[in-house]
Amino acid sequence: MIFSIDDRARRNRVALIDGAADASWTYGELADEVSRRRDSLAGAEKRLLFLFCRNDLSSVAWYLAAVEAGHAVALLNGQIDAQLAANLISLYRPEWVLASAPVDAVDSLCSLDFKDYESSGAAEFWRRRRFDSAPPHPDLALLLSTSGSTGSPKFVRLHRANVEANAESIRQALAIGEQDVPVAHLPIHYSYGLSVVNSHLLAGASILLMREGLVSPAFWEAIRRYRVDLFSGVPYTYQMLRRLGLDKVNAPTLRIMTQAGGKLDNGNIAHFHERMTERQGRFFTMYGQTEATARISVLPSTELPRKLGSAGRAIPGGAMRIHDKHGDPVAGPDIEGELVYNGPNVMLGYATQREDLAKGDELGGCLFTGDRARLDAEGNVFVLGRSMRDAKLFGLRINLDELEAFVKRNGPAAAVANSDSVVIFCEFGTEAAHSEIRAALAAKLKIHRSAFEFRRVDKLPTKDTGKVNYEDLMARL
Repeated sequence: MIFSIDDRARRNRVALIDGAADASWTYGELADEVSRRRDSLAGAEKRLLFLFCRNDLSSVAWYLAAVEAGHAVALLNGQIDAQLAANLISLYRPEWVLASAPVDAVDSLCSLDFKDYESSGAAEFWRRRRFDSAPPHPDLALLLSTSGSTGSPKFVRLHRANVEANAESIRQALAIGEQDVPVAHLPIHYSYGLSVVNSHLLAGASILLMREGLVSPAFWEAIRRYRVDLFSGVPYTYQMLRRLGLDKVNAPTLRIMTQAGGKLDNGNIAHFHERMTERQGRFFTMYGQTEATARISVLPSTELPRKLGSAGRAIPGGAMRIHDKHGDPVAGPDIEGELVYNGPNVMLGYATQREDLAKGDELGGCLFTGDRARLDAEGNVFVLGRSMRDAKLFGLRINLDELEAFVKRNGPAAAVANSDSVVIFCEFGTEAAHSEIRAALAAKLKIHRSAFEFRRVDKLPTKDTGKVNYEDLMARL
């Protein structure tokens, strides 16, 4: 069984805790639940299952069961808009549609006209009346959205071996053991959130599943009650946590923090590294992409502050290199170019429609990430930003990620390009303070200050993954 959840030595250990429901399963109970669900999905031909999920016991069990049964499962946001769900179902024609009750998607899906589906004995489970689509490729096990957006039709196609290899690499890189108690609050339909579950199941740890956000008192009450020691977050998560104050939220057992899902500013990295060091703990910065299942590199806490700003070296089993604008590998350290990654966790390829699911491995373990980066002499990667996140101002090309990082030293901010300027949305500062930052930006980039417009917002819009929703910001221009 995947991740050895049926290991006899672990059967009595707690595997999953649902913080909202105050319920838990041991590894033995989880294995039994997975087996029961796997049997209900048994069939000679490979099928596609759409799982509208949330961070709860049932969703994890259904995900594992679908993989164990040899089918392909697409993990989707349980709170997805009904029309977006209908569009995806129409495009991919899954044989099964499951909303792990009582996920909000149940009501949404029930309101749709499922003329091609019939109930399979439960209100939240539908079976396609005619299994007339070509089966997915034998190697396909998992579909994840490329960006975490709730309705994107583009998926990353993953082999079971991709998932298992990345879980093992993360377990090794973070030295995860069965004594650890992580909080899984990032959505499991998001690659980073799913990797937290996968890597800790592999290690035999006890995982606290949470749906409440950081500002909820219930979140921190559960952290204390279950003595959580490992916390994972994206940059905006840590910006929020710094505002809340680690001492004020009263989480004395937290000893390990991991960060991925974008570049966190150096000030916050240094702050949380210092806080974990005070607790004899560790803070890890990481880099990854859904296209590589989850993570590509890890910077050990022992490398801070010496390698501040780096995302570390490739995970065990992986390798990184830099290619120039012509697509050729560069020789020597500290040369900027596109980051290219090789490893057993690289996806099979993309899918934008049902027919793509029949495709096999199109990449051969090699991923051109689309990110600008450099490698130092020790093999540590410094990610500089997305190759396409550029703006042209007064004839000069400016990378928005680098500009954003400069502003973020003052607080949460996000930059988007207008036709002839860059608009910077931020949660901090007065008009006078923004004027000072604008002048500093103009001096640093040698561009007239009129190229930058600051707009104050109470809260930056975020996706359910915790990442900034740039599409929402673009719509406000």
